[in-house]
Amino acid sequence: MFDILSKEQISQDFILLKIHAPHIRHAKAGQFVLLQLKEHSERIPVCVFETFDNGFSCLVQVVGRSTLEIKEEGDAFYYIAGPLGKPFPVGNYGKVVIYSRGWGIAPAISVGRALKDLGNYVKMVCLDESLSHLLKREGFDEVVYQENIVAYKGFDLVVSVGSNMLSKILSQMYDSTPHITMPVVHMLCATGLCLTCRVKSGLACTDGPWFEAKEINWEDLLKRESLYKEQEKLALEEYKKVLLRKQLREEVEYGKDAHHHQT
Repeated sequence: MFDILSKEQISQDFILLKIHAPHIRHAKAGQFVLLQLKEHSERIPVCVFETFDNGFSCLVQVVGRSTLEIKEEGDAFYYIAGPLGKPFPVGNYGKVVIYSRGWGIAPAISVGRALKDLGNYVKMVCLDESLSHLLKREGFDEVVYQENIVAYKGFDLVVSVGSNMLSKILSQMYDSTPHITMPVVHMLCATGLCLTCRVKSGLACTDGPWFEAKEINWEDLLKRESLYKEQEKLALEEYKKVLLRKQLREEVEYGKDAHHHQT
């Protein structure tokens, strides 16, 4: 078991976990892990945010049953695989602009730090101001919070993560600028066997998760995003019923205890 050392509520839909898992401590910028809360829980791919001597931290977006289960009941993970995927191709690019949406802010910051350490000029563009807390402690050259997607001139590399639609739009805006992205895919095995995470350039789990944006078939990925939407919706509704029954039992037990003390 891998203990959750801390669980910080960053915003309504995001939690930052610090996890004891010594085998992840050597993860590099842009790599990810698979988290499995219980023996029969779904395995969830999550990007590594930071590492420390005995583990790592990661940002989890609460969007379905498995992530809600981590938020409500998670004390330790049954299984953690990683570090997985190829690290971001860190190098001396010059001026880099990094766009992130949602959970993408975690790998964006991790990659941004690595690029900054090599002397690159790094501009962070965050499309979720509710996650600004994570950026305030970083020393990037520029930090911009905005709702609209805007292209900036004079950059040598574009990086995008957290949304296929965001990356698709940016690939059109920066059609003549190198653009590295992490496509959003369904991932089951993370070993290259199930082919669920395939993209035009290869498999996100073993060949990625970072690819040149112009090599991605964004229309195909956008269609596949809703592949398991109905099953995920049903699983979330069922788990919410489980939580409600648990809450009602606790209220009944609390009522009995209160009555007993009064008598």
